[in-house]
Amino acid sequence: MARKQLRESLIDKGWKKEEVDKAIKTMYSEEPTKHDYISNPNKILYWSTLLIAIVGNLVISLVLVPFFLVLSNLVLYFIIFVIGLTFGALFNMLVRDIQTIDPTHHVIAGVFLPALSLINIIVVVDFANKFNSVLKISSFSQNPYVVSVVYVVSFMLPYLIDQGFLAKRKK
Repeated sequence: MARKQLRESLIDKGWKKEEVDKAIKTMYSEEPTKHDYISNPNKILYWSTLLIAIVGNLVISLVLVPFFLVLSNLVLYFIIFVIGLTFGALFNMLVRDIQTIDPTHHVIAGVFLPALSLINIIVVVDFANKFNSVLKISSFSQNPYVVSVVYVVSFMLPYLIDQGFLAKRKK
């Protein structure tokens, strides 16, 4: 449909002249219209994923509090390792599937989130130990640094393995 026919058709349908001009200008413009949220949805997806991972780490650490109080070290470390590995694999899958994030974002995901998880687990284990000392639920307490290192290493393992495999595939 030619521009003139389109203009007449839209005016016949009750469109205002300004609306018709804007519609035709947009339709026949050489430059595509862009909105920031449409032009780069991967940034929004990335930051949303990072926020979900932060909240997820907090929830996981709070859910682990009863386990810190009643389980022995070996069983507790195994459970923490499995939970960290599972959550790390999920997070890695989400980050990997965001196709066009730049290396800076990978560094943020690879450094910021583990550091935050480390601090978070240390604080929660310390809280559980203080809670245990007040209520005398069990006779042992957990080392917050060992627990947090076990969790963060297991959380980062899928990411590190994936980055290693990606480096081999690129060569």
